[in-house]
Amino acid sequence: MTFVDAIKTILSATDHSLTPQEIRDTIKKQYPKFYGTGSHIRFVEKKYCKDLDHALLAQIYTAIRMNKSIYCDTSEKPMKISLVQEYGSLPSTTKPSRKLPSGRIDHKKKIKYEGKIIDILENAEKYHSDYYKAETFHGPSLYFHQRALETRQNPSSMTHLEYVYATLSSWGMHRMGPGGSKMQRFKTFHSSIQSLQIRIAEAQNFNLRKMSDHNWATIEEIFKGIKVMASGTSLVGNSKVMHHMLPNIVPPIDREYTLQYLRGNKNIKNDLSYEWQLMKEIIANFFMPIVLDAEFVLKGSGWMMKNEVYPWDTSILKIVDNLLIGSVKTLITQKVK
Repeated sequence: MTFVDAIKTILSATDHSLTPQEIRDTIKKQYPKFYGTGSHIRFVEKKYCKDLDHALLAQIYTAIRMNKSIYCDTSEKPMKISLVQEYGSLPSTTKPSRKLPSGRIDHKKKIKYEGKIIDILENAEKYHSDYYKAETFHGPSLYFHQRALETRQNPSSMTHLEYVYATLSSWGMHRMGPGGSKMQRFKTFHSSIQSLQIRIAEAQNFNLRKMSDHNWATIEEIFKGIKVMASGTSLVGNSKVMHHMLPNIVPPIDREYTLQYLRGNKNIKNDLSYEWQLMKEIIANFFMPIVLDAEFVLKGSGWMMKNEVYPWDTSILKIVDNLLIGSVKTLITQKVK
């Protein structure tokens, strides 16, 4: 039985909705194996969560918000949780939650990542397996990715930048025709990197586990100086460029997987300063705690040593990205079944 299965069993055994706190208390009594897990203990020790109850609650919030068969009524506090009835209709006893108008983002809402972090750490093996079973990415997207990483020691060289440019194109960042995302001309991209080459070379020596204010300021300068996207937003394109120059500092970020998984939507405000703050928040509050987990690093290092079997495990941050994608693939598979 999985953690989500336990939640569904608890919900199916009652004729009314439950709060996350009630689900937590039931799990502690009826499914103690899901309470006080290794990830929960590490989170408390590192002060990401104040106690084991808080760690379990964070995991519950993540699980219920990611599962299509579980409905969250947020019209009252604490929210009420119930199973979605057959054919996907909402429970008749629940009230529809307030939604922002289409296209608007509630920027004042504080995003909490603890549950997402626990989810990745607890299900790393499964998500890793599902990522590679999906075989979504191959061919040019993998080849150019690997070549871009292999040539990053000279980040302003024509060879490296051509590989990065080709990688972004093969990753869907430039769509032919009138619609879709568009990349800048290569000359514009090349020129922007030339002016940043000293900063990029400096940042290649940074350690994500020891980031200072100066380090973050340097990363910000690089992020804001890259000119690779002709369309409105920069977060996705710039993070992918930076990942191929600074793979141990900046992960690739996209709408379909990263933002959907972490924030529940694919929206990005077209504002360079906002996009930088969002990228820094995602790195510092989601990716960093995972790569600070010694057990996870040991597991990830083992995967990276098996390059022929796991060719996309090119860095510890890319592994986290792979697991995040794998979690989305898992949800899609569950929905189809």
